[in-house]
Formats: sequence, C-alpha cells, structure tokens
Amino acid sequence: MKKTALILALVALVLAGCATAPAGPALAAIPAPVASAAAKDSPITMANLDAFLYRPDVQVVDLRNFEEYFNSGYVRGAELIPFFQYLENRMATRGAVDGKASWDASLATVNAAFPLANFFVPGKTIVLFCASGTRAAFVKTLLEKAGYTVFNAGGFKEYTGAHKVLGDGVYKLPAGMF
Repeated sequence: MKKTALILALVALVLAGCATAPAGPALAAIPAPVASAAAKDSPITMANLDAFLYRPDVQVVDLRNFEEYFNSGYVRGAELIPFFQYLENRMATRGAVDGKASWDASLATVNAAFPLANFFVPGKTIVLFCASGTRAAFVKTLLEKAGYTVFNAGGFKEYTGAHKVLGDGVYKLPAGMF
C-alpha cells in the first residue's frame, strides 16, 4: 500500500513537471508597413527595437561599417551587414546627382544577380538601422522592391534599450581591407 502510494505520488510529480509551462509575454504585433522610407515615419523605431530583437520572424540588421560598429558599440541581437564595406557596389550602385553619389534609391542601379536571400531572410520582417537612418532608408526601398517587408528603425545613436554594447572608441580598420 505504501509502495503504491509512493509510486502514485512520483507519477503525479513527473506529470506535473511535464505540464506546459506558462507562456511568456506575448510578442509585439508586427505593425503594418509604411510607404515612406524615412525613419521618422516608421512604427518600429530605436525606442521600441527591443520588442523585435531575438524573434524568429524578424531579422534586425545594422548597416553601419565595421569602424562605427566597434567604436560606437552595437545592439546585441542585431546582425551586422556593412553597407559601405559590403552592400554598396555589390547589391546596388548609387546614382549620382551633380557628380555626387545620391541616396535617392530611384537612381540606383540594382545588381539583379546579387544573392539577396543569402543576407536578408525571405519571409522574415526586416528591421534596418544605421548611424542616422539614411543608409537604412536607401536599403529599405531596394528590399521592398524585391518583395521584402522592411522597416527603417533609424540611427544607432537613438538606441537606449537593454541590449546596447559599448564600443571602445579607438578601433581602426586596417588600410586596404575593403
């Protein structure tokens, strides 16, 4: 009798341990995309970026270069894809206005052979940021034309969330690397 009661008690404990754990906080809903590429118009910003980090349905991308990343710091959980050191002239070449490179995406020459899906995950919502939001606006426009859902969260300097890692302020990329 005592053995049976002990076995039943152990079975009850095991079953209780296998019960579904309470659900964590609900994920923030992905807002509807906006037509504007400007960060000021985006519902996903550096102020609410933490709600979109580490999600299986969102890819957060930092477009700053290596020196900016290591000097200023970074957002833990964001993926670094440097615009100037990698995407520019590979993904797209900026057009020119009065002999100067332009951030107007309608003037860009897009490289149709660039393997976008190797960098930006199809089916995920893409959240971009850079130093000020300019590069993010340019890349947002190009990715939207390729069928992605994209938000420009703005500039790194506006981030005050819990995942900021400070830079060292002295990093210099060796000359001739890119």
